[in-house]
Amino acid sequence: MSFYLHQQPVEGDSYVRCHQVVIDNRMGAAPSVTFHRERVLTGGAAMRQPLSPTPMPFDPTAEIPLIDPETGQPTGETITHADIYAAVYSAFIAAETPAPAEGDAV
Repeated sequence: MSFYLHQQPVEGDSYVRCHQVVIDNRMGAAPSVTFHRERVLTGGAAMRQPLSPTPMPFDPTAEIPLIDPETGQPTGETITHADIYAAVYSAFIAAETPAPAEGDAV
């Protein structure tokens, strides 16, 4: 028989969520994305358990069905990896570009 330190029964729900997304955009290599996941156990205090990461190589023409994050249901729309890349690139440019000072011409 094994001894389990601080063993307690756990009640509640369990689900997997992505808690971090890492984009690798190295010079001279195809971009890739790694989704870092965790299992969340709810009921009383929430507990989180790290899970193995899920890699996704970049394929500009690959389509991803869009899922409504509130309902988990498909929206019927798709987006390509190239579209996501353009959106992330645009977000980087926006973050790196200072907003015009109030009163400056745009």
